[in-house]
Amino acid sequence: MKAPGLIEPDDLAKRLGDEDVVVFDCRFQLTDPEAGERAYREGHIPGAFYLHLERDLSSPKREHGGRHPLPDWQAFAARLAESGVRQDSDVIVYDAGEGMAARAWWLMRHIGLERVRLLNGGWQRWIREGRPVTAELPQPRPGHVEVRLRAGDTVDVNDVREAARQGKLVLVDARSRARYRGDVEPLDPKAGHIPGAVNHPWEEGLREDGTWRTPEEQRLRFADLASSGKPIVVYCGSGVTACSTLFAMELAGLSAKLYPGSWSDWVSYPDHPVATGDEPGAWQP
Repeated sequence: MKAPGLIEPDDLAKRLGDEDVVVFDCRFQLTDPEAGERAYREGHIPGAFYLHLERDLSSPKREHGGRHPLPDWQAFAARLAESGVRQDSDVIVYDAGEGMAARAWWLMRHIGLERVRLLNGGWQRWIREGRPVTAELPQPRPGHVEVRLRAGDTVDVNDVREAARQGKLVLVDARSRARYRGDVEPLDPKAGHIPGAVNHPWEEGLREDGTWRTPEEQRLRFADLASSGKPIVVYCGSGVTACSTLFAMELAGLSAKLYPGSWSDWVSYPDHPVATGDEPGAWQP
């Protein structure tokens, strides 16, 4: 049984070139921001357009709001429209396992697009199966996207602060266990996690071959969250890979919100407490 939100390479290959299908390549490396686009120009799925995390899927960094604030919605909609996206388009996104495609999926869903799917297994599986690749850049084509923001998709730092103090929400940290514990922090000025947060690394939603675990497997992963009865909020370093956990939760039939600023926003406030170690910890007034 095929999971909603995913498309298999066989199915995409049969629909390449269809007028109502738009494909986006979202490959990106945080340590080398231009590597993804270079790789795209060297070869990509035929007809795929490129979305750059920092130019297309984010707005410029400010004092607060994290390293990758949400984009300007009208500019984002225009970027999709110039690639041929319409309200009823079938939009397919993929990356090379970095967790960027789910960011694009979440943003598109947030502005009101309903038919958005991730390529199961991404670029690596496409290549592994010997499917067609091209360096030819697609030509812009007319589209139209209306911004219809979905209410209740996000929380801000004030909501998270109150949750940390009062335990009104279930906070989920989607970063690696080492970053959650505070053993390492390669990107942000402080190491650790938001007090009260539990750790569900986003990569654990995927198998070793890069395909997504089944809805049943995702439900087992998140059984502790489902039983809490509280609203779920997910964060990561800057609101990007948290979207992969949100996607896995949707496969599991769970609803959750995104803290877009995530850890990089949290630690931009000097008075915010930080917890370390394997345990969630608690707010210390």
